[in-house]
Amino acid sequence: MTKPYLALFRAGPGSLHSHAVERLDQQNFDYALSWFGDNTPREPGAVFVHMQKGAKWPGLEQTLQAHWDTIQQYRYVWLPDDDLLCVPEQVSRMFAICDDLQLDLAQPALTPDSYFTHVITLQHSEFQVRFTNFVEIMAPVLSVDMLARVYPTLAGNISGYGLDAVWPHYSKLGKVAIIDDTPVKHTRPVGGPNYAFSEKAGLAPAHEDWLASATYGVEKPADFHINYAGLLQSGDPIVIGDSAGEIDTMLRSLMSSCNGKKISALQLTRYLSNHFTYWAGGEMGHSRYPRAILRVVLNQALKHVGIRFPAPPEPEQTPNKYGSSVMGETS
Repeated sequence: MTKPYLALFRAGPGSLHSHAVERLDQQNFDYALSWFGDNTPREPGAVFVHMQKGAKWPGLEQTLQAHWDTIQQYRYVWLPDDDLLCVPEQVSRMFAICDDLQLDLAQPALTPDSYFTHVITLQHSEFQVRFTNFVEIMAPVLSVDMLARVYPTLAGNISGYGLDAVWPHYSKLGKVAIIDDTPVKHTRPVGGPNYAFSEKAGLAPAHEDWLASATYGVEKPADFHINYAGLLQSGDPIVIGDSAGEIDTMLRSLMSSCNGKKISALQLTRYLSNHFTYWAGGEMGHSRYPRAILRVVLNQALKHVGIRFPAPPEPEQTPNKYGSSVMGETS
């Protein structure tokens, strides 16, 4: 092993992984296959090919177990679905961003023309990177240490449902992100052949989500997705804080990013309201911690790259019509 990163594709005869591994000698990653097809593929460039029938996550569980001695030598491992279309340069950049920011868990955003389930996963044009509470299991990239931590959660899970709500709890704020600068295209409607394995097992994906949520104490709704902070295309960091100005900046950036995308009014309203609800103290109207503490945690998590989330400006003193001063609001 001479490269620091590994793309491990759960793949079969119709897989699009060949596009991602072109010009491999110029990239910073190796690749390997967890193969569910009938015949061994001709993949001379692969580090290994592990033949394993079945659904994605049981298959990957077996592959990770069989080849862990090799896999653990890498710093980051990407576990994409087989219907994602991307170019290798984007994969290399994705890995480099993860390493530079020292992320535990991340994913590339989905191109605007992708099939998608969650608005948060779509590419947000205003951002380079967003620090989130969610990474979809469609295309997670994990540090090898994080992969070792979450490996036990794969046991018994067929569809993977619920894992994307569980895994962020194995990390911390500032170490979980969606990378908008390296989008990939999801080419197939959500569902796919893996659902047949769940049906055969008599366990619906929604029920697996319930089991995972109950097992690991996840209480938040399945679509309560939050961008706590992000780096804008300008390079400026923004964060949800205590002030109205900070949540306003976040909401404006999210709305601008969603313009022109195939998102219903209901989806967009729900997505934005998640952020307002969180900022306002949650569904109970009060929070366990002041939202300004996000800045403290993020500054600590990202100090190694010199990223600092600035405090909001102090409210200005403005004279009223009687000549005395009043506190003016800032936008």
